[in-house]
Amino acid sequence: MSVLLIVLGILLVMAGLLGAVLPYLPGLPLAFLGTILLGYGTEFGFFSVTALWVFGGIALASLVCDYLAGFLGARWGKASIWGTVGALLGTILGIGVFGIGGVIIGPALGVLLFEMLARRDHLQAARAARSTLLSSILGLATNAFLALAFVITLTLVLIF
Repeated sequence: MSVLLIVLGILLVMAGLLGAVLPYLPGLPLAFLGTILLGYGTEFGFFSVTALWVFGGIALASLVCDYLAGFLGARWGKASIWGTVGALLGTILGIGVFGIGGVIIGPALGVLLFEMLARRDHLQAARAARSTLLSSILGLATNAFLALAFVITLTLVLIF
């Protein structure tokens, strides 16, 4: 049973690291689930429960980053409630249409479209869309940094 948990844990960690780059996989939360299985499979012989808390914190930060980047950018750019809804819908549709690029461009296009439909000033709509675009790029870069931190931490914990 422990061999099965270890193999499944390794597969989940690898899938989770792919998910940090691919939009359809949950990323680091999936890798965290893999580390839990690795811990149980090895009876926490390679890393402690305390290290598992660190991995959980990194995965939680990644999850928060994923969901809040576009929203916070829209709010930072002074988007209306319609623009904020546009950021959410733009993210969902952008991923479906553009794939990984949709995570970046989808929220910005959604904010721009919904701000224009709300009959706001075109310059203000463009500002809100620009802020959303910048925060989406920053969120993706932060998520990539967190994935790198997860890999480095897991590697160091397993080696030492």
